Order: sequence, then structure tokens, then C-alpha cells
Amino acid sequence: MLSSIDVIMVSTMAFMISAVFRNSSLATGLSIFLLFMGGTITAIIATKYSLAKYILFANTDLTQYMDGAPLVEGMTAGFSIIMLLIYFGVFQLLAFLVFTRRDIAA
Repeated sequence: MLSSIDVIMVSTMAFMISAVFRNSSLATGLSIFLLFMGGTITAIIATKYSLAKYILFANTDLTQYMDGAPLVEGMTAGFSIIMLLIYFGVFQLLAFLVFTRRDIAA
């Protein structure tokens, strides 16, 4: 169940990219790339910068709290859940606003 958060957030991001750029191929390709590489890139950034805890992919793996080894020092499960809710809300709001403006204008 905790591992499915990653897929939910990436699919929400793909929906937002598709609505904003009106290109489903770009959304699919970018989402698959970020699904596979997002965690790795975030782990590399986290070794140098503590601000990496605000990146989406640092928070999608909630199993890191079961193991007791968060990616960035000071991260908690509550912090990650709040960050995921913020990202989810921003993705949905942005997709809704862009979609309704383009749909009304067309």
C-alpha cells in the first residue's frame, strides 16, 4: 500500500502535464522517465543539499519510515504526507485551471 503512493503521484503529475501542454506523448514519456529516474536523481541531490527533502520523489517512498532510514535527516512520515498532499493539490489545481481556460476559450 505504501509503495502505491509513487504510482499515484506520478500519474497525477502525468495528468497535469497532459492538461498543461496538451500533449499526451510528452506526459507519458516524461512520467515514465521520472518514475524510473526521479528517486535516483533525488538521492544524488540529497547527498549534498538538505533542501532535497522538499522534492516530490524524496517523499513518495513512505516505506523508508518503516525501515527507520529517511532519505534526508529530519524527515518524518507526517512531513512526507503533508508534502504529498501539497503536491497533489497543486497538480490537480493547475490541471483544472489550465483545462477550463483552454476549454472555455476554444
